[in-house]
Amino acid sequence: MSDLAAVRRTIAGARAPFAAPRGKPFAAPPAAAVEALAANYPIVAAILGHAPFADLAAEFVAEMPPEGPNLAAYGGRFPEWVVGRRLGRVLPYLSSVAAIDRLHLAAARAPADTPVAAGVVADMTAGEWSASRVKLHAATRFGWYAVPAPSIWLGHFAPGRADEVTEWKAEGLLITRPADRVLARRIGPAAHRMLSGLRIGETIGAASAAAHGLYPDADITSAMHSLLDSGAIAGFRPGR
Repeated sequence: MSDLAAVRRTIAGARAPFAAPRGKPFAAPPAAAVEALAANYPIVAAILGHAPFADLAAEFVAEMPPEGPNLAAYGGRFPEWVVGRRLGRVLPYLSSVAAIDRLHLAAARAPADTPVAAGVVADMTAGEWSASRVKLHAATRFGWYAVPAPSIWLGHFAPGRADEVTEWKAEGLLITRPADRVLARRIGPAAHRMLSGLRIGETIGAASAAAHGLYPDADITSAMHSLLDSGAIAGFRPGR
């Protein structure tokens, strides 16, 4: 009987990390949480290498453990948290690369959607086009970074299509998912301003004018065509 009791105690002890005490948040096994972080931040993990990333992730897990059993979205605060760590100071682009990893994760898991057909634009008058607002594709994500994190991230995500980082400057990135394939491309400040305006409900005309006012040397028409070609836009709402 005593042997059976010992076995039961051993089994209960092995299960303990998986079950939350009453009134306390769920405690996932630290190793599982570290693996989830590696899956959610694959480019950060690739840059650092297995052992340094595992150490960094273990530190994050200790400070911010998962709040539930579903680890698919775990680590939302990781990009901001990295800023205050030693590796974040040594590699000043690391936090931004982590933020891009997070955007990629969100784009990959966004609901199904369909980019707007080219014929829809062709049928619009200039006035209708300018007065229209857009519906961004459900997977569209974008950001602007004070460091060349997009180029660094693309160098690992799509090394065959990435340019070598030769200049330390601010960059933007657009992530889309046309035909259920996640794609990423760098964007300039004018395209980023247009996307930001369109996202908050500006008309195409207003967003374009604002971008031109800030960046008069930018080719606004080409930037808009590039956004359409990327699959970032799912539809138009006529102006009132």
